[in-house]
Amino acid sequence: MAFDGHKIWDYLYLSRAKLAQAVLYLISFAFVRIYLLALLALNIINWLLAFYVNNNVSQNLVVLHYNVNLGVNLIGEAKDIYIIPTLGLAFIVINFLLLLNVFSQNKFLIHLLLGFSLLINLFLIASTAAIYLVNFR
Repeated sequence: MAFDGHKIWDYLYLSRAKLAQAVLYLISFAFVRIYLLALLALNIINWLLAFYVNNNVSQNLVVLHYNVNLGVNLIGEAKDIYIIPTLGLAFIVINFLLLLNVFSQNKFLIHLLLGFSLLINLFLIASTAAIYLVNFR
């Protein structure tokens, strides 16, 4: 079993071309572009909110989670708030990669995956806003 580097490079080149073709076909739909713009806007808002909370905190430790029944559940460093927008970006990328595999089967799946990403990012913005309220109000 010999290692053939040329075959690997050829396979990577062809798969990159197929991936680019699938992405361009998917972005040709107007509703996909609208979803992606909304997701990008929501994720930017989440990053800006996390940056605002991180810059305005006066101590090293902040409350990252608060439960009504038990009180403070999680305390961490101020930079740990960046996990929330990173998680939102990860959901966008993962759902878009899943979408590249199933877009030809049904357009409902496109709406389902991108709508799910939109909903998750809205909840993540709400959680970042809740962290702001717990720490500063």
